[in-house]
Amino acid sequence: MITNKQTPKLLRCLSGALMLTVAQAAAAAEDATEDAPKWSNQGLLYILAPTLSGTQGVGDLELDVDIGSSDVFDAIDSGFLGMYRGEGERWGVLVDVVYMDLKGSTEDTFEAFSGDMDLEQTVAIASVTWRVNDSLQLTGGALYSDIAATLSLSGPNNDRQVKVGDDWVDPVVGVLFETPISSAWEFTGAAQVGGFGVGSDLVVVLSGAFAYRFNSWSSVSLGYRYLDFDYDDGDGADRFKFDLKEHGPSIGFRFDF
Repeated sequence: MITNKQTPKLLRCLSGALMLTVAQAAAAAEDATEDAPKWSNQGLLYILAPTLSGTQGVGDLELDVDIGSSDVFDAIDSGFLGMYRGEGERWGVLVDVVYMDLKGSTEDTFEAFSGDMDLEQTVAIASVTWRVNDSLQLTGGALYSDIAATLSLSGPNNDRQVKVGDDWVDPVVGVLFETPISSAWEFTGAAQVGGFGVGSDLVVVLSGAFAYRFNSWSSVSLGYRYLDFDYDDGDGADRFKFDLKEHGPSIGFRFDF
């Protein structure tokens, strides 16, 4: 039997035990929070000065394309280039979007035709990343391409204008490498290859960039980017060919949040 004289002592014991339990639970919660994987976010907006070279084909017509970076800036109507990267302890996501609306011309000929080309291109790459170590990550995902092209051809006897577009999805795999160079500078390089006949015969995406960090959330990025598409689909008048290389220097603003 518990007497009235024992009650205060019992209450003090229970209160002490309760306070100790609460303190231990709070400490455990704090440790769990500290040990829990943290999700980091990074965004990049950049400008690319690409050179375009290769072959654009519509039906039975093919046009050699050779547009320098200065001509691209003269020809571009609109564009958006951006990247998002999110990562937890091991797994992450990487999304890269390139949109360009270009109007170009070429002095090359095909069967006595000279031509102009309007090209609207959207390339979106979505990848899952898996971290191997502090410097290396493996990537795997899909690359979506949407091309809308207009070829205006002038010949000795007639003019022709052909409008065509196509979109397709390529599986891609690759690696992402990053390493600090100093307290402010770091290097990031990435290589992705895909297609394998699913969409394109082959698609290659290469990039490398040096980033200078101003503070904990902002950096400037200076790099180079290379994209190579080898796509040919359809027969006869429905044939569409996009065998093009796009490469050039880039500069961007990177922010962490």
